[in-house]
Amino acid sequence: MIALITVAMCLATAWGGIWASHPAYWSTLLLVAGISGAMIWWALRTPMPTHHSPFRLWLPRAALVLGTLFTILVLLYLRPLVADGVAVDALTAGGGVSVDDSMSEIRLTPDEPKGTGLVFYPGAKVDPRAYSRLLRPLAEAGYTVVVVKFPYNLAVFGIDAADDVNGADDGVDRWIVGGHSLGGAMAASYSMNHRDELAGLLLWAAYPAPGSSGSEGFDGLDVTSVYGTEDQLATVDDIILSKAMLPADTHFVPVEGGIHAYFGDYGSQSGDGTATIERDDAQAQIVTATLEQLDRVDAG
Repeated sequence: MIALITVAMCLATAWGGIWASHPAYWSTLLLVAGISGAMIWWALRTPMPTHHSPFRLWLPRAALVLGTLFTILVLLYLRPLVADGVAVDALTAGGGVSVDDSMSEIRLTPDEPKGTGLVFYPGAKVDPRAYSRLLRPLAEAGYTVVVVKFPYNLAVFGIDAADDVNGADDGVDRWIVGGHSLGGAMAASYSMNHRDELAGLLLWAAYPAPGSSGSEGFDGLDVTSVYGTEDQLATVDDIILSKAMLPADTHFVPVEGGIHAYFGDYGSQSGDGTATIERDDAQAQIVTATLEQLDRVDAG
């Protein structure tokens, strides 16, 4: 019963983000609900055995309780951080941009696209729509943007997802791969293995995963790292340490007073810092730094 209640709570509190994300999470919710309902039906129709030893009687029940508790914790942990209304509104087609929102990606396509595009990996558990307000200006400037949807909103379950975009017959000749937080770390991992096929790496409040190879892994790429000085999830110290893993000509762009959650529109985030700048001002700087990278790459 408690598993059914958990499923209902997840749907009630994060329905928009669940439906807009990769189908893996809501499919899991349906599976858990179905199994829980079947078990309740079975328990009501099956009499309690009387001839088994206490050990054989209670061991399966203990395992069932522990399995249920584990499932509940996982479902609650994976519940997405839902995009704010301003981000959802940015997905409206018009203004020279068409929007295609499928089960695997969100694609922002300019009416008059340039030859450079951006594949974007969202942060952990973040509704992929949450980045729309920051990414739409890139599309309005002529750059195709593809936001990847990952199973359970975790980029670790699809590091090579950019393969489905890179090389596609869509008129884009040069791709930058980037992302926010965990998405940025996974984009860096992808870039190291595909640097001959890419033009750049974009890191928003992110850095290469610890243990990554040295800066030579990003040779030939235009690398930009944008970070908030008040971010307590990807701290300034983390960014400084990442310099040894990135090329010497990496463009490091600090957003003074910015925090982790300012790189999207999904509310606050546990463990984040306290901002000393308004969200709109910080996001304007993030967009500007990203456009500068796209312009550099597009200019060759």
